[in-house]
Amino acid sequence: MLCGLGPGETVTGPQGQSMSGRDIARLYYERGLQVDPTHPHLLSNLGSLLKDAGHTTHAIGIFHHTLSVHPDLDIALVNMANTLKDTGRCAEAVPYYLRAISVNPNFSDAYCGLSHSMNAVCQWGERDVWMRKAIEVCEKQLSDADTQTTGLLRTKSLEEWMALVQLAHGRPLSLVEEKEWIQRFRLFLVDDLSVTSANCNEASFLIRLLEWCLSRMQHAWYIKSYGHIVRADTPQPSLSTANRLTLPMCSVLSSLGYPKLPFILPFHTFTLPLTCRTIRLIAHRNALNAFYTATTYTNKTAIVYPPPPPPVRGKLNIGYVSSDYNDHPLTHLMKSVFSLHNSQQFNVFLYATSPSDGSLHRQYYERQTTFHFTEVSSWSVSAIVDRIVQDQIHILVNLGGYTKGARNEVFAARPCPVQISLMGFAGTLGAGWCDYLVCDEVACPPDLFATVNAHPARSASRAEDGSHADVGVPVNEGCDPSSPATNWIYTEHPIYMPHSFFVTDHKQSYRHDEQSLPPNPASSTDLWLAELRRREEARCAIFPDLPQDVVIFANFNQLYKIDPVIFCIWLRILYRVPRSILWLLRFPAAGEANLIQTATAWAGPEVASRIRFTDVAVKELHIYRCRVADLVLDTVECSAHTVATDVLWSGTPIIACAWQSHRHKMSSRVAASVAYATGLGKQMVVHSWEEYEDRAVTLANSLRRHDMIISPSARLLQKGNSKAGGSSPATTGPSLYGNGEDLGELMELRKRLFLTRKSMPLFDTARWTRNLEKGYVAAWQRWVEGRQFECGEDTCIRVQDDEG
Repeated sequence: MLCGLGPGETVTGPQGQSMSGRDIARLYYERGLQVDPTHPHLLSNLGSLLKDAGHTTHAIGIFHHTLSVHPDLDIALVNMANTLKDTGRCAEAVPYYLRAISVNPNFSDAYCGLSHSMNAVCQWGERDVWMRKAIEVCEKQLSDADTQTTGLLRTKSLEEWMALVQLAHGRPLSLVEEKEWIQRFRLFLVDDLSVTSANCNEASFLIRLLEWCLSRMQHAWYIKSYGHIVRADTPQPSLSTANRLTLPMCSVLSSLGYPKLPFILPFHTFTLPLTCRTIRLIAHRNALNAFYTATTYTNKTAIVYPPPPPPVRGKLNIGYVSSDYNDHPLTHLMKSVFSLHNSQQFNVFLYATSPSDGSLHRQYYERQTTFHFTEVSSWSVSAIVDRIVQDQIHILVNLGGYTKGARNEVFAARPCPVQISLMGFAGTLGAGWCDYLVCDEVACPPDLFATVNAHPARSASRAEDGSHADVGVPVNEGCDPSSPATNWIYTEHPIYMPHSFFVTDHKQSYRHDEQSLPPNPASSTDLWLAELRRREEARCAIFPDLPQDVVIFANFNQLYKIDPVIFCIWLRILYRVPRSILWLLRFPAAGEANLIQTATAWAGPEVASRIRFTDVAVKELHIYRCRVADLVLDTVECSAHTVATDVLWSGTPIIACAWQSHRHKMSSRVAASVAYATGLGKQMVVHSWEEYEDRAVTLANSLRRHDMIISPSARLLQKGNSKAGGSSPATTGPSLYGNGEDLGELMELRKRLFLTRKSMPLFDTARWTRNLEKGYVAAWQRWVEGRQFECGEDTCIRVQDDEG
């Protein structure tokens, strides 16, 4: 219990001193071990505490000691495996998971970790068995929760619940609304089997009801104080936090018990073949957990926080919450966005929920003056929420979602009127505390949103009654995440960006490669020829033994994104293009032998011999050497995200997936989204595995190179460094003869990508930011007008690009 206290939460220690929950829990563990040095669970729990605190080396030592004393302790075996997995040592984790399952075949928590670890190193034979087992157990967990009846709603009368609903609405209910709400409550308040449903999740309904009340009461408070004004010409008085309301009935939650989470985490759904409903439910269970945690830690209750005053002259306060303001892919992509916001229309606040890693990226944020940067890594949820309220944030943006280090409890407390998910998590949050998802129609087809596609059956009568369009909290229908519906996944409203929801910073941060280009090329032809020259030199540095007519296919993702289906297609492509290789990364190194072994078994030694591996390179070198590949082949279950933009910035074409079978997975369609944002997506995006294979082969066969003479010095660059991946080669003088024209469709596509990269929407960060700002303004206006709480196609925000 003490370990579970959040950062910044304190308790009183043995000498009366203030200590964090983790510190005092460690103290009790260590004192317990003084009494019994071999106590199995004290040892294992201490190891887990150290792991969660970031002391992985110490934790592994504790687990080793535990297992030397208790070699068959299943929980210690799994904790050791989890620690190794989370530090990237997946191959070492596998034996510990297998030992745990052999000791306790019903230890379901081991299944997901085992399949994930096997997948990370492409150990597919056994992985499929454990993956199917993990999915089977997880779906049973979700199904059991759907029938959970707690009896908590019966602790209050129907009249009391209806009074709460009317209080939240801030007005009398219409006859239709009153009838709908009574029918919902009766599902849990009466014993009549003709009324109740075996598939009604009472815990979910109760938490969603309280979330619904918080957001509506906050809105009613704003309207009562300021009216329906979107902006004010002069500053308006702030609402006092002393007058904030405590949500009635919230005490019922304390009797609920901690909502059990499925052992498949939301991030793991990216690479697992799961249905639309299963992914939605996994996210939703985590969302319920976040709300429960936010409202029950240290006897807190659900509080209605005061909304900010109307923005003066329309200047909105935007808050971004993230644990990734360090050397992290999100920073690599969004670094310039915060300073590119229009300072006349937006005040920008960044809240860092992780400590500094000392990187130049973090130092950049800390010294900026164009936005406010606050590190809150050691603050409690309550303190962070209070600061956000104090800063009078109108729109709070979640850049983490369900990724490591995210503080979703902050959003679950509902400190802001409008809360948005952006960039950090490519999927639904399944949460009542997340109002919008920034996306595009390629990544997230419109019919997959509940607000568009999942209207409760009874809402049709509202038009006749003249009722408001807020459908409330449906049960087992409509936008209830627990409903049996399989035709929608997103619980949020969409904010559709005009090109891609995915932003890049390459134009600002990754132009080092231009140093080897002519500073003032006389024409685009000169620029293109210079690019061809340095590309061939880099190719010789990395693959010095490779003949010029060999096509280089590549994939630069971590190996966990590769699955048997896509790998089989790659092998077929290699077979159909005999003069070709497949370039992969040792990411991790343990996967190389498994992939070569699989390729040999499936396609024979000749094809397997044409798979080449290099080590992972630092970011700048990685982007530079992306140009060496002729064509990048994307993964389908979880596509390339940041890597896709790196590849396209280098001018290299990509075969991106928008398969019908995966249209419910945003994580599968990111590469397709960014490919379309180049303006050349029709040549790169495919919609089936047959089209994928044929398109790759067609483009490869179109490749024709003129006779090229590479300078001897280029071939000596980093001689023998194909294992390390090479480094940025310098131009050594004329090394390419020919005009670079008429090289076939693939080379023509590369030429267009490279020569237009500075003007295409994908790499125009300032333009993307201006479009995002339009979405923010529309979202704020819709909240003030109450349209945020409605359903229907017209609740989508579609940002229009006025710049072409």
